[in-house]
Amino acid sequence: MSAHVATSCRPIAIQMTPNLTTFTLPTIEKGRFAFARIQGEICLVQVSSLTPAQSPLTTVDVKIFRHEFITIFRLTSTTTLHPSDIKVIEFIDDQLVCYEEEKGTVFLAKNVMERLRKLTLPVFPIAPRRVTRPTSWRY
Repeated sequence: MSAHVATSCRPIAIQMTPNLTTFTLPTIEKGRFAFARIQGEICLVQVSSLTPAQSPLTTVDVKIFRHEFITIFRLTSTTTLHPSDIKVIEFIDDQLVCYEEEKGTVFLAKNVMERLRKLTLPVFPIAPRRVTRPTSWRY
């Protein structure tokens, strides 16, 4: 698996209380796992079930996980993101995820990892090929 996915998912914003001296981290008791694009990188996230459907006006509480080894991911941060900073690509079926919350570890099924691999493959534009005729085709 690419280190591109493994190390680049960092918190973007921290929700602050009005007095600006105390940080309040969001609490995410339950949520759905998903692949999401954060700052151009694809990450494994757990989106809070208390967060309403994605709206351009509602902040999103998420746990961000870093790829560690083969099918293992570790919790790196819990944060609140502005809707323009996150795009959920696809939600993952709960039956394909094993989450050990006390350890902050997520195990994904192999077919989910294959899907992540395809999402992170670089896309190369295909240039149209010019057909040239051999020099022996003289008129």
